[in-house]
Amino acid sequence: MQKITKSTLMTAGILIGTIGSATSAYADYGYDGSDAFAFHGYLRAGAGSSEGGPQVCYQLPGAQSKYRLGNECNQYSELEADVHLATFGNGMMLSGVAMASLYNELNHSPTFNSPHGNIRLPQSYLQLTHIPGWDGARVWAGRIYYERNDIHINDFFYSAPSGLGAGVEDVSIGNGLKVSYALFREDGISQPAYASRHDFQLNGIQTNPGGVLKFDLSYIQKADIPNSHNGWSLTAQHTQSDVLGGKNKMAIQYGSGPGTGLGETGDLTSDSRTKRLRLLESFDWQATKNFGGQLAAIYEHDTTPTDSQNWVSFGVRPVYAFSDHFKLVTEAGYDRVTPSGAPTRTLTKFTIAPTLALARSFWSRPELRFFYTYAHWNQAAQAAAAPNDPLSTTGIFGSSRTGSTIGVQLETWW
Repeated sequence: MQKITKSTLMTAGILIGTIGSATSAYADYGYDGSDAFAFHGYLRAGAGSSEGGPQVCYQLPGAQSKYRLGNECNQYSELEADVHLATFGNGMMLSGVAMASLYNELNHSPTFNSPHGNIRLPQSYLQLTHIPGWDGARVWAGRIYYERNDIHINDFFYSAPSGLGAGVEDVSIGNGLKVSYALFREDGISQPAYASRHDFQLNGIQTNPGGVLKFDLSYIQKADIPNSHNGWSLTAQHTQSDVLGGKNKMAIQYGSGPGTGLGETGDLTSDSRTKRLRLLESFDWQATKNFGGQLAAIYEHDTTPTDSQNWVSFGVRPVYAFSDHFKLVTEAGYDRVTPSGAPTRTLTKFTIAPTLALARSFWSRPELRFFYTYAHWNQAAQAAAAPNDPLSTTGIFGSSRTGSTIGVQLETWW
């Protein structure tokens, strides 16, 4: 394994110091303004080596995600502070939420500065909650993580209509149904131009015991830049709870033009001939107190005026706890990308990770993982990889189409 630097040890020490406050279940942070102050966070850091050199990670060209166990080449943290600001005479509350994120690539000192890192403020907003007669709805304005949906094992946020804007969320309209509306102008630092994006959501449609259907319609207005176009997207998602101690999510998504971001703002110069269809399945289970895991399956078809592409992905992360403090975590992932008029690319990745933990469940954190990762890719993937990418002939593995990594990683949230 490569030499572990002083900076890496300092980062790991900071993370280990947070273990005592970490909870044993994963949850999106939610704050209703009742507590005077709340503090939440997420942290991960590690060190590794790929066949004697610096740690690298494996992602197939054209795939939007990678299976992350033993395959993350960064240090990352989110630190969120929630503050109660005022209570009005009718019981309505005003509160504020602020979150700082710190990102740094592995094999670089943790300065969190460009070009190998950054410090951002991904959330900074005010909200009104406990509004009389609104049955738990809230009004908010600012920069926010809004109604995000992801698959944990590949960190794939397939629906994340977040950004800078304002909205009203979860207004009850009877029979358990709730509606939300948000107006956004900017998704994030990677958006080259501003555009108005309207997000409409209908949630709470009871389909069967434990089953809920949700719809999300996004409309992007034409921006004030040359060759800009309108766009839209629609997501329908069914969530089934209490399945083997976990839940199952199925989603179908379709977008046109700038709506191909499927909740986020896509390329504003794309017209209606650019389309994206995505089918998605995510299932996490806790069949016994010792055996849990998550499964993911994705199909995506992209069409542009000149070409098309299919992306298929399947992965599973089973976790078996031998005791309250020791787990064996494994993960297998397969990605396949087929561009029109070009050979099919494939990547298979497998990781095994003996893990120290504070609880047995799949979602319990913190976890300290000692991992070994093996990856194999085909010649088409090698040819499509960017220069110096681990999959390319100019990468760390040269002309070989296999690679391996060993390392250690700490992940926690609270």
